[in-house]
Amino acid sequence: MNKKKKPDADIVDRTYAYLKSKTGLFSASIIPYIRRFQRFVALPYAYFFLVNWKECTASPLRVLSDFIYIFFVLKDYPDYYTQFRFWDVDREEWKFYYGSFYNPYQKGRLRRNVQKKEYEIIFADKYVSHQLCKGVNLPEPEFLGYLEPGMNYRDSLHEMISIHKKIIIKSSRGKGGKDIFLGLEKDNKITISDKDTEYPVDDFELPCPVIVQKFVTQHPELEAISRSVNTIRTETILTHENDVLILGGFMRFGLNNTYVDNQSSGGLSVGIDLEKGVLKKYALDGRGVQYTSHPDSGIVFENFKIPFWDEIVKLSENIQKSFPYYKIIGPDIAITESGPVIIEINATPDHAGLEMDYGPTFKNEQVLLEFYRYGLLINKPIISVAKKLEKKNSYQHVATIL
Repeated sequence: MNKKKKPDADIVDRTYAYLKSKTGLFSASIIPYIRRFQRFVALPYAYFFLVNWKECTASPLRVLSDFIYIFFVLKDYPDYYTQFRFWDVDREEWKFYYGSFYNPYQKGRLRRNVQKKEYEIIFADKYVSHQLCKGVNLPEPEFLGYLEPGMNYRDSLHEMISIHKKIIIKSSRGKGGKDIFLGLEKDNKITISDKDTEYPVDDFELPCPVIVQKFVTQHPELEAISRSVNTIRTETILTHENDVLILGGFMRFGLNNTYVDNQSSGGLSVGIDLEKGVLKKYALDGRGVQYTSHPDSGIVFENFKIPFWDEIVKLSENIQKSFPYYKIIGPDIAITESGPVIIEINATPDHAGLEMDYGPTFKNEQVLLEFYRYGLLINKPIISVAKKLEKKNSYQHVATIL
């Protein structure tokens, strides 16, 4: 006697889950194209408002031609045209720039292959990042506490400032130098200030969850250039062989005696010669204006020797190896009299900002091949270069074996 098959009670749930997974994949696959179309519509905005026409020496017609080439051949959005000063760069060299990690095609490849979204919280939340750095013994400024708006935070801040005299208060999820406050005891007064306003601690309104650290006393050679805590940004990639390559580096300096150095907050940035550990000739502001010396101190940037450079390189490598599941990261590092410390680790570093100061990423053949192996390359001209390089290396490897 045949038994009657029982109806599948879970079929509706399983069908829903299946359709949801397929729809999710479909949605994820078309998002870069939607964002790409949005950027196409925004090309006139970039042309009229993001080009610094006071600095640009190319004709408007040539800039228009350049924009079309960048968008359709290099498959990128030319919002960095001014920062890269592309009017001074031979067009044949443009393919060696990767551009912004935030642009659609780049971001889609990075998310799939090296910067998984589910791991971003590790770096996006500074408190989580601190806990993990502490767990693997990576050097940081002295950690004083975690505070939220609903807590009795004013008493805690008052006590911290009384003990340490100078503290830094940072949003646990902030970016670009936003929601960073300075706590200070001076002339028997305890105050907290942002970039524009100073408050008595009892009047201070905490806008968001924050971490509190002892203020970093930077190396005196850097203090002489700018009184902000001047940080170095390196960017690293973990190779398939678990080695670390440094994609580039730059240093940031604040202006007008501010305590933050971010370019988005009005600071300057200057590229680093990785082999020598010295600054390059020009610093740039956010509008692509060049500076050969710091406007406040007058100290010349070119060939300035960065203290503890070898230790900074080693720390950058250790940071990347400590998080092998997230294969491209960008730590910000300050330099004290006793060595480098981590200010924060960026999950999606501003790669265009790196190339603006350091130069094109793919002039380093090792880096180019690693991007190719991870499937991160976007435009055909650089893919063609990578294929030839891979073929050449394969021949050399076979010849060595024989």
